[in-house]
Amino acid sequence: LEGSSKGVSRLGGEMSAVPGAAPPARNKEPLAYAKIATKGDVIAPFYITDQYASEHDENGVPRKIEVVLGRSPQPGGSVEMFDADFHIGNRMKISKRHAMIFWSHELQVFQVKSICKNAVKVNGSTYAGSSDGKTGQPCTLQSQSCIMVADGTPLYFLLPKGRPTVDKPKLTYQQLIMSVLEDGRQLSFGELVQAIQDRYSYYADSSLDNSSWKQSLRTVLSVKTSTFAKSQMAAPESGKKTTYWSLKTG
Repeated sequence: LEGSSKGVSRLGGEMSAVPGAAPPARNKEPLAYAKIATKGDVIAPFYITDQYASEHDENGVPRKIEVVLGRSPQPGGSVEMFDADFHIGNRMKISKRHAMIFWSHELQVFQVKSICKNAVKVNGSTYAGSSDGKTGQPCTLQSQSCIMVADGTPLYFLLPKGRPTVDKPKLTYQQLIMSVLEDGRQLSFGELVQAIQDRYSYYADSSLDNSSWKQSLRTVLSVKTSTFAKSQMAAPESGKKTTYWSLKTG
């Protein structure tokens, strides 16, 4: 293991496996921070190594890691116009530079986001792209997260086994809620929970008792009426009346 609990970790030969697949042979994999793989190795596995780390701190721990996912050229075609780091298939709905997997030094997690106008999906949830290709909605990745880029092959993001556990954020539930409602955001309860999980990977851990902390959020929202405002609006997709939460101003 290299680095520390306050940085991205690297293990050789100890990667997690694609769900439902046999684990890779020990000591047959390179030293890497993460791996992107498909079931049956339909696409050759891609390893996120030091090659993709462009900034390091004084201890040599990466501060910036970026890997671009994009369309492959057609068989026999030139790769000059296809400058993605990881070519994930030649289906036309996949953009030449479609998505980026990157290390968030601030949050101490790997995330994925679209870098084109088209969305990406992670574990069935959609994360919007943007017209400028710069402000796509990020999603925190866990080991074995399933990434769908357009109509391409499902990609599994895999972290090294033995990766340090993520510490619980030193924030009260009220502070958690306030952190995702900043800048005038209005969120339904489900969107609020998702925003917390995206920002704080501790709460995205599938082994966590979800019912307990979510109920605590509901209690805080109901009790702290001087801090949080509640409004009823029609949901964009269903048109049904939905409760939205925001920060009170003034």
